[in-house]
Amino acid sequence: MEKGVMQSGLIWLALLLVCAMGLAACIGSKSSSVEGKLVDGNNKPVAGVKITAIQVQPIKGYEQFEAVTGADGSFALKGLLPSSAYVLKPWSDKWTTKVEAKVDSAPQGETAVLPQPMQIRFEVSAEGMIVDSQTGLMWVVGPDKDTNYAQAEQWAAACTVAGGGWRMPTKLELKGLYQQGVGERNMDPAFKTTGMWVWAEPRDSSSAWGFGFGFGGEDWINRDYSSYARVFGVRSRLR
Repeated sequence: MEKGVMQSGLIWLALLLVCAMGLAACIGSKSSSVEGKLVDGNNKPVAGVKITAIQVQPIKGYEQFEAVTGADGSFALKGLLPSSAYVLKPWSDKWTTKVEAKVDSAPQGETAVLPQPMQIRFEVSAEGMIVDSQTGLMWVVGPDKDTNYAQAEQWAAACTVAGGGWRMPTKLELKGLYQQGVGERNMDPAFKTTGMWVWAEPRDSSSAWGFGFGFGGEDWINRDYSSYARVFGVRSRLR
């Protein structure tokens, strides 16, 4: 009798284990993956950067996932809730970026692939230095207030951000920042300013060049002009 009871108990235990394994398998399969690639402003792979996937409508257990880019810039985010909206963001403890990508995860058990790489052109350091990976130039944004040319020159020469050494940009360098339709002023949001005009090199003793981000062109104005005029500092290309 005891032997029969023991055998019956073992059978029930085995059945419970099988059911538990089956349930775990079902739960584990209720997920999908997203794959992509991270590149810089010159479309070169960016390695060792964390990519976070944040669920737009958080559901417990599926709110956030992380992956690190490989040597070729590729990443794979696994365990995401199938057919759910996520926002992908690069993250580093050395810089910040406004870059992000919105994606719908694949159906259950499948993998969604980003149609194009995520591109980081501008990286902003904790000090406020903006590195342009496309040109190699480093930038710093001046005071967000009306600034005439003499004030702009003085500020650039005195700026000590990231060790100093800043200068006034050329109109050609400023033109390289112009991106029609990007941000609020046709420039990357990394450049936080409410101005529409940024000073460049001198033209003569009474006027100087600048770049108008509102209309996307260079022009010259009197050095005493200041309305909506701003100053950016720039440093030589990275080596």
